[in-house]
Amino acid sequence: MKSLKNKIFLLFVSILLMVQGIAFWSLYCANKSQEDAEIKNRLTTGITIFTELFERRLAYLSAFTDIAATDHGVKKVFDNEDIRHLLLSLNNHRQRINTDLAMAISVDGVITGQLQRHFIKSEFSYESSEIIKNNTIKSGNELGSLFRYPDWLTSRQHSKIYIIDNVLYQISISPIKSSSKNIGWLVFGFEINQALANEFKSITHLQTDFILKENGTFTLQASSKQNIKMSNTEKLALAKSVNQNITPEQYIATHTIISQFNQRELGVYMYSLRENIVSLLEEQWLQLLLLAALTFFASLSGAYLVAASISKPINRLVAHAKVIAAGHFEQKIKFTEKNEIGQLANEFNHMQLALAQREEAIIRLANHDLLTDLPNRHRLNEVLSALKDDHFMMVHLNLSRLKDVNATLGYDVGDLVIQTLAIRLQTISEHQHVQFLVHLGADEFILILDSMEINEVSAQVNKGLEDVFCFQGISLQLQVRMGIALYPEHTSDVTRLVQMADTALHHTRNNGSLIQVYQPNLDINSVERLNLINDLRQAIPCNQFELHFQPKLCLYSLKVTHVEALVRWTHPTLGMIPPDNFIPIAEKTGQIEGLTRWVFVAALMQCAEWNKLGLGINISVNISAENLKESDFYEFVCKMMRIQNIKPQQITLEVTESSVVEDPKSAIKLLGKFKDYGFRISIDDYGTGYSSLAQLKQLPVHELKIDKSFIQRLEHDIDDQIIVRSTIDLAHNMGLKVVAEGIEDEFSLLWLAQYNCELAQGYFISRPKPASELTPWLLNPPKFTHSL
Repeated sequence: MKSLKNKIFLLFVSILLMVQGIAFWSLYCANKSQEDAEIKNRLTTGITIFTELFERRLAYLSAFTDIAATDHGVKKVFDNEDIRHLLLSLNNHRQRINTDLAMAISVDGVITGQLQRHFIKSEFSYESSEIIKNNTIKSGNELGSLFRYPDWLTSRQHSKIYIIDNVLYQISISPIKSSSKNIGWLVFGFEINQALANEFKSITHLQTDFILKENGTFTLQASSKQNIKMSNTEKLALAKSVNQNITPEQYIATHTIISQFNQRELGVYMYSLRENIVSLLEEQWLQLLLLAALTFFASLSGAYLVAASISKPINRLVAHAKVIAAGHFEQKIKFTEKNEIGQLANEFNHMQLALAQREEAIIRLANHDLLTDLPNRHRLNEVLSALKDDHFMMVHLNLSRLKDVNATLGYDVGDLVIQTLAIRLQTISEHQHVQFLVHLGADEFILILDSMEINEVSAQVNKGLEDVFCFQGISLQLQVRMGIALYPEHTSDVTRLVQMADTALHHTRNNGSLIQVYQPNLDINSVERLNLINDLRQAIPCNQFELHFQPKLCLYSLKVTHVEALVRWTHPTLGMIPPDNFIPIAEKTGQIEGLTRWVFVAALMQCAEWNKLGLGINISVNISAENLKESDFYEFVCKMMRIQNIKPQQITLEVTESSVVEDPKSAIKLLGKFKDYGFRISIDDYGTGYSSLAQLKQLPVHELKIDKSFIQRLEHDIDDQIIVRSTIDLAHNMGLKVVAEGIEDEFSLLWLAQYNCELAQGYFISRPKPASELTPWLLNPPKFTHSL
């Protein structure tokens, strides 16, 4: 029996391909080494030849200059100071070796003779595709001027690089002596030009450029005829790279320094395209590639014959894998073979079963909440699509005080509370009116019920949650808030219906109720609230706030001695916004800090104005809990007091009970600092918070401000009278004064005066007014009497 193992063994013949690959790689590396060696040899040879020929040229020039300097005709001309004959003599000697420059320098360093070869472009040659240059010998521009490098004349090194009109010359200098006396110097030189570059190119087969480097700047002096399309800029860029020992991949290049003079550096750069050097090696490489391709084809043929014997069962497995990928898990694949393919088929069947189970679990997870195993939002959308033709009620529930449970007992207990709520809601959903229960996430659930009375829904839910939840001796009463929306009464869009129920639920948080049926005006409030959140950020910079002041009447003297600063927002499109609408937004969005600071500064400025008018009015400013948490709030307040030159006794800081309860220790410490500074401290809205008498005793305050909810019904509510009278007695016993707000009738004012309340504030006395209206009122207030 031919097993799959034997067939795979035959397949290992393909290892030959790996061997071939190794051999191919070895040949490749050897070829690359040969290529690198060839390039290195070519560059080294080029530089060696250049150096040897350039030095030989210099030696030839130096020998000729020495011989010319001993010529009696030259010496004779030097003595006669005949410039014409001197130039003729120089030209005769120059023509012997065809130099491009000849110079005579007197013993005083003056150039008495100078001949230069000048090249003139004349015509274009179609045979060579280049411009033919004619040349002529002319007197140099330096004739009669001092030689620029007098130190060269006494230097032992007679060869130099000389520049005239940006043309470089390789020169040799020899002294002219007459009877052992130096009468001057002869200078002959060859121009470093294209002809010289072409000469070296013809010998080395490398492009040759002569480049002058001065202060980091490269200048192309001469270049050989190019068979490489390169601009002068590209040549200089290549030279800079080579000078930094960086050669672009497509080139081979080298350079050497010819001469360094006067902070300049003349170098020769020899280069060529890499492909020109390695073209022969590449031809050999192509032959190797062809041989490797033939061998590879033969190996593939053998491997194909082996693979063909096992491809048929593999193809069956591939086809079945596609069936599984399409989601059809009921079909199974059968193999009669007992070899490895048969075992693989069995594993396919096991994998198929596992995938089916896993997909079922994934589908359930996609449609159910992980914590409660209830249907989730995704499943809700599917159910709502199926209920479009029915009438139903959607109840959006939210568990109250879960945040406190998480903060106190931990998130594990919070999850346990959510699971308990889910179980109880499932019990409720077994009622015949409940169609569907959904866990949206966290502590939010949705019940879909047949249309029924709101009170019946509330009673049914509350009955299911009446049992107390117990955990380690702690008892918790589960309570939910409910937002209700009706389909299709409120909307025929089921997606919009979810949003409406959520809007109603959100409204319960704002108004403190436990159940709220959706109403169209709730959407308006939500949109308006969202707009206010955005607009509030620009209110202070745009100067949209102003202060109104409400007087406080002293019930002993019947004079207005105090006012409370109340901020008002004049919205550019909505008009006057009540404080109850934007103060909570400012507190929740972190903007209350800046708002309070603006109010404080504005109140101080108004206090200073009233002081100028002789009105010694005490102004109360409300301070939020967030301000008590600011690290620099105390320093800010004190600084503003100094700037406005206001005495601290003229300012009362009003804080609510709730702001102190959040962090009593820090709040008491900060209020103590304000009290020590001289401010008056008042507890605002007393009676509505959660502070204890023990905590009240520790607070560094001067007065209590009784909330208006206890004042407005004094005439008709005996309980409120008892509470207010007890509060006044309690405050007086603790050495505190009392302020009553919300006075709207004469009875309340007289009653408070009877029981020794110090200050009264309310509409009966005066509504809040801007400073422009209140100032005349303060200067000429109405007459208040105890009889009123």
